[in-house]
Amino acid sequence: MRRFANCYLVLFWIDAGLSLLDELLKASAIPVQLTPLAATRTFVAYLVIALSLVVFSLLGIDRRLPKRIFLPPTLYAMWCSLALWPLLGMIPQGWQGLSAACGQALIGGLVLVTLRWSYGHKLLPAELFQRPLFSWRNTLVFSAVNLLLLPAMLAFSLLATADAYLEQMTAGFMRVSPVGIYTSERTYHRDNQVVRLVAMMHIARKGFYQGLTASLPANRTVILAEGVTDQNHLLKNRFHYSRLARVVGLSSQETMHFDGNLLELNDLKRGDECARDETRPDIVVADTDLDRFAPQTVEFLNVLGRTLLGDNPLPQGFAAYTDWMQTHGTPEMFSGVMADILSKRNKVVIHALQQSLDCYDTIIVPWGGMHMPAIEAAVLKQGFVPGDKKERLLFAFSAIPFSAW
Repeated sequence: MRRFANCYLVLFWIDAGLSLLDELLKASAIPVQLTPLAATRTFVAYLVIALSLVVFSLLGIDRRLPKRIFLPPTLYAMWCSLALWPLLGMIPQGWQGLSAACGQALIGGLVLVTLRWSYGHKLLPAELFQRPLFSWRNTLVFSAVNLLLLPAMLAFSLLATADAYLEQMTAGFMRVSPVGIYTSERTYHRDNQVVRLVAMMHIARKGFYQGLTASLPANRTVILAEGVTDQNHLLKNRFHYSRLARVVGLSSQETMHFDGNLLELNDLKRGDECARDETRPDIVVADTDLDRFAPQTVEFLNVLGRTLLGDNPLPQGFAAYTDWMQTHGTPEMFSGVMADILSKRNKVVIHALQQSLDCYDTIIVPWGGMHMPAIEAAVLKQGFVPGDKKERLLFAFSAIPFSAW
């Protein structure tokens, strides 16, 4: 056990050193991706995280392992596996990796100082392991403390995982904090033109949508709105986001109303041919029609409308949705649905955005967060430069009426 414990400490120090060196090289613009350093760092980091789980478990079995030595590195490594949520979200993007590496180096240094202060050695001495290995008191106390903290740890892990998922799927346009869920509005500039990308969600706190609409300019402005049409009446069950919003104490996007001149997608013209009312922005539903979706996507949307978003009680609707998914929820089905509701619709709004550049000074795109990576890439491809970033609280966890459930 002594060799294993000391080996873990050495690996933690090596990981801290490699991480710090790697981040310093990145900061100095040296292409570390062309060297073995980055790959070695990744391998050692994953090994340390895996061993941290083992060592943490052994703390409840082997009473000889000093907790003041092993709790800091094991907890920090497990926190790193959750991307140091929520700390790194408060640090500028370019400094996140270096901050995490410095934190690990600091923990490693404190462990080394504690070893020298307590035992006079850089590693655990042999005499520390001459005592009996097992103690009921150690195991019971350790287990009781962990069971007491388990709900908080599970909630923390769930929120951190949700944040990582949103970060990946929305390119950072949405994030989870301990307070609630935030959405971003990003501004892009090219000469005298401005594009504003506003990440949205179908439900939000009361006042979110009103606050957004009140901040929109009017002069030479177009809003490329989101909203799939259904000219052939393929959708047999309408979505009722307002019902779901009421369950969690929020309001629905259906309450958001833009005051502007409604235009058709085909009305987007070039240059001076644009007819404008300077007192109000133009509004274009820059989305596709349901008849362009595959039949399996239409069926899936009908199932959602009939179960989760229908008029039945939520538990009953969830059970019906689960039953349907067990039979029809194949990977191929999911791939087709995502291609329809993301890729096809992204092409439409990106084409509308490109047309709008010939006619408007300000283009506002208030679309769902998962659409933003593709739309942002298209904006940057047009030569726009990123500008300001503004965050809005979508909803706070404290405002959700859990007791009413």
